Parts: sequence; structure tokens; C-alpha cells
Amino acid sequence: MKVNKLIGNPFALSLLFGAGVAQAQVELPTVTVTATREEEKISETPISVGVVPQQSIQITKPTHPLEILGQVPGVSISVTNGEGHQTAIRQGFTTSPVYLFLEDGIPIRATGNFNHNALYEVNIPGAGGIEVIRGPGSALHGSDAIGGIVNVLTKTPKVQRGQDLSVELGEHGYRRLLVGFDTGSQGAGALRADINLTHTDGWRLKTGYDRQSLNLRWDAGPDDRTIVKTILGYTIIDQETGANSALPWDLYQNNPKVNLRSPAYRKVDAFRLSTAVERELGQGALLSLTPYFRSNKMELNGSFNFTGDARIENTEVFSLGLLAKYRKDLNDPVRSRVIVGLDLDHSPSSRKENKITLASTSIGPNSLYTQYTGYTLGDQMYNYDVVYQSASPYVHYEMSPSERVRLTAGLRYDNARYEMDNIRSAGYFTVSGREYYSPAEASASFSRVSPKLGATYAFYPEHHLYVTYNQGFRTPSESQLFRGGRSASGGTQATRQAEALALFNASTNLKAIKAEQYEIGVRGTADKWNYDVVAYVLTKKDDLLS
Repeated sequence: MKVNKLIGNPFALSLLFGAGVAQAQVELPTVTVTATREEEKISETPISVGVVPQQSIQITKPTHPLEILGQVPGVSISVTNGEGHQTAIRQGFTTSPVYLFLEDGIPIRATGNFNHNALYEVNIPGAGGIEVIRGPGSALHGSDAIGGIVNVLTKTPKVQRGQDLSVELGEHGYRRLLVGFDTGSQGAGALRADINLTHTDGWRLKTGYDRQSLNLRWDAGPDDRTIVKTILGYTIIDQETGANSALPWDLYQNNPKVNLRSPAYRKVDAFRLSTAVERELGQGALLSLTPYFRSNKMELNGSFNFTGDARIENTEVFSLGLLAKYRKDLNDPVRSRVIVGLDLDHSPSSRKENKITLASTSIGPNSLYTQYTGYTLGDQMYNYDVVYQSASPYVHYEMSPSERVRLTAGLRYDNARYEMDNIRSAGYFTVSGREYYSPAEASASFSRVSPKLGATYAFYPEHHLYVTYNQGFRTPSESQLFRGGRSASGGTQATRQAEALALFNASTNLKAIKAEQYEIGVRGTADKWNYDVVAYVLTKKDDLLS
């Protein structure tokens, strides 16, 4: 049996209550780690955060992110294809990169290579919890943390050896196997493994998908002051994505299984490996170093491009990064805490695109509707490499002038740069009546200082008020920067070339989008009910509208 409850929508002023069968016996979570990368009491965290505990995930066993994230007030997820989705957290449903998706605090994808479906690259049914920050992130988060942050937490290995198994069968060829096991605590540490094997044929023609996911987490303690946590995540997804083509009413009534855009597909290969080393230095000091490697590959024939810019896209990005953090708890009457850190990211990527010619037929009454049935690969439009590099130092400070009040302040500086190297012949070229322009090389750089201020007040032990001011931003994606040199069809070649050049120059000079938010909220728990009342003003500048 599944228990799903969808509560709340993103309003500037909202009263949101969260309760249901899956959460009825769960008290308000007491700690969160996403805001500061340290365990913090919710009552002392001046940010709008929702927590889905591991128990809710185990009960729900979500087949789609909406089935579990919908339990967080103010969060809504839509279904596109298979486990594909769009997110709405203080934004409308969008494919724009205004959300930061994390796994144990590490971004799932590199900045500039956002994918609105990125949560399907994580094994959510095997997660140990999910934390959602609504609105811009804290000073410890960089680009894309505007609408919100979703941090999927891995399961902690158990001390005792054990296994768990779930087998599901359903209509339309649906089957899923979830397997987990713990090796138990041994001399070399403890290991947890989670496997997700899913297949469905889809209820409409050519709307099936397959996924294989593996998560490994190994925890070890070389000595009583050091903790080592290594995480490996690997997901392969192969899905037919024509299901998001709307059906006219008469086809829905008479032939609902028909797929008007059956050639569409998406193939994903996502690999992540990280090792977090934390060492207590004594006197309230802790040093944390987390190097990581990331690989994201995708081949896409997007049905949404069929009527305007039909193409096959192949993108790859490889990342090497480091999250370095030093925390110091001062032994003073106001419980001061200082966190300083540095995030480094080096992410080379590539993009290849080929035009396709679609084959189609006419169906329905009077042959009124077009059904796409196949495609032929055509000329290459783009073939370039991009190197993204960023260095982001930050500082965070907390103190309590009284027992019930907690004050926080933070500041982050992000410096990022893109370097594009064109693999195909540079200059102008024509594909299907459109002129394209791409130089031999190009670059773009961005820098941003992001402050945060916040305060919490616990007027009762289980009820507290918070106020916060923070800023967020996002850099343009690599595709927005370097694939903008494309003219409309028609006109003379000289006119089309001038248009392509102007558009390329405009795209490479895009500004970063800035966000500023003021927020006040009150939350708590009473008689097994959690409540969360929030009012906020979120303003974006230099955004792109279409």
C-alpha cells in the first residue's frame, strides 16, 4: 500500500499544515544539516526548511519524486515522463536552473549543466531522508539556489548485519526490485548498499523506461577523532519520452494509448563518488575535507523540440571538486560558532548536436493530427567543449545573546569562469535554412557576493519564530552562453549571418540572475500536528523571460 499526500502550493503568504498517515506519528524533526553542513536544531535554523524522515520514505516507497516531496509544505513536483519531473518551490513549474539538487551536501550536477529532471539520477527510494530549503540557500550554497534546495541524504550503515527486500508488480509491464543490505560494523567500518531496478512498458505506446541504480556508503572511524564517509552513486536510465505530448480530446476519447511523438527518448548515465573526512581537532574545532568526482552523460531527443528545432543532443560533463570546511565552537557564554570554508569545482564538458528530419503521418478524423514516427540524422549544428571553474570562499557565524534567541550571519563570494573551445569549423554555417555562428573560442566570467542574516526566537520549547534576509544567484548555463548564435529562417544570407552573430554576442554577455528574499515564519508541533506558517517576498533581477 502506498500513502501519498500532496499539500500546499508556493504562495507569497501561505498557511501550510502537514500531516497524514505516513507522518502522523512523526514529531517535528529536531535537526537539519543542509543549511550549514553541520547538524543544527530546527528551532535555531532561520530558514524555511522541510524534512522528510527515513521512516516516511520507507512507508511511501515512492516511484516518483512527487510522491515523497509532496509531503513537504510549499513543494510541488509534476510528472513529465517516467521519473522525469519539473519542480515548483517559490517558482512556477519550470525547466530553468533555479534549484540546487544535492546528495549529502554535494551538487548532483555541475553548475552550467542543470537538468530539471536531475532527481531521477538519485535513488530516492533508498534514501535515508530528504531536506528541502524553500527559497534562496544560505551563504554556504552557490549558483542555482534561488527557488530552493533539495538535499537527498544517504542511509547510514547499521551496526548490525541485515537485509531488506521489496518486490513490486503492476499493470503495463511495471516491475521494481528494491534491495538493501548492511554488512554490520567490522574492523574496516560498515557498508550499506541499496539497489533499485525498475521497468515499465508505459500505459501509452512507446512510453516505457528502465532504470538501474546502485548506492554504496562506507563509514569508518580510523580513530576516535576521525570519521571517513565514502559514497558511490550510479544510475542508468533509458526511457521513451513522448508521453508528454498532449492528446486532442477526440483522440483521448477514442485512441488514448496513441503517442504522437514516439521517436522521443532520453538516455542518462550518472556516476558520483565522494569521500568526506572529518577530524575533531579539540576544543570545539572540526576540519572537514570532501573531494568528489562526478560524471553525467545524456543523449536526448526531446519531443518538445519536434515542431521548432528537432535535434539529437549529446552532452557530457566530468567534475573534480573539493568542499573544505573548518568549524570552531567557542567556549563563551553566547555559544558562538564560526564556520569558514572553500568550495572548488573544475568541470570540463562537451556538447554535440545534430539536426534531425522527422518522418510523420496523419491520423484522426479527417487526418487532422500529425503523428511523428521516426527520424533521419542530419547535419551537425554544435560541437564544442566547455571548461567551468569556480572558487567560492565563505564564512558563517552564529551566537545566542539569550537562551531563546539565536542570531546568524553569513557571507559567500563566488568566482566562476567558462572557457569554450569550438571543435567544429569556426565561423558561419547553414543548416536547414538557418545560419549559425560559432567562433573558435569564447569565454564568460561571473562573480558575486551573497550575504545572509537570520534570527530565531523560541517562545515555547516546541514553537519558534524566525526572520531572515538572504540573497541567491545563478550563472547562465553553458547552452545559454554558447549555443545562441542561430538565426531565424528566411531573408538573405547576409541578414541571417548578421542575426546569428548578434545573438551569439548577446548570449555570451548574459548577466547572472540575482535573487533577494525577506522572510518571516513561525513553526512548531502540537498534538502530533506539525505547522509551518511563512510569509516572504522574493525578487529576481536580470532573469530571462520567454
